[in-house]
Amino acid sequence: MYLNCHSQFSFRYGTLKAVELLELAQQNGQDQLALTDINNTSACLNFIREAKERSIKPIVGIDFRNGAQQQFVALAKSNKGFQQLNEYLSTYLKSKESIPAKAPEIADSFLFILLQKLKGSLFI
Repeated sequence: MYLNCHSQFSFRYGTLKAVELLELAQQNGQDQLALTDINNTSACLNFIREAKERSIKPIVGIDFRNGAQQQFVALAKSNKGFQQLNEYLSTYLKSKESIPAKAPEIADSFLFILLQKLKGSLFI
């Protein structure tokens, strides 16, 4: 399963439509796919609908970033988790503050945290 896929809504980082990501997942024998666009969930509802039509389990989340700097990636465990992630993101988008490097406790989500940076390389 791919855990951090970006659609065209991840401006400058993703070029494919969510449907195209799902088609690639099917072609590569994947039965689950996580869509984690950068600082938004714009493609998620269509992604969920299209995934179910293709018998792929849709997983949605957010790649939280400050500009190009990835802070952490979060995947929703449930609809409540999806709501919690959106509320957390909205707090920072409204205030225009930077997203903290330390991931928060979000009960209905899985968090993937950047563990170490070494000379420009990222290790997770």
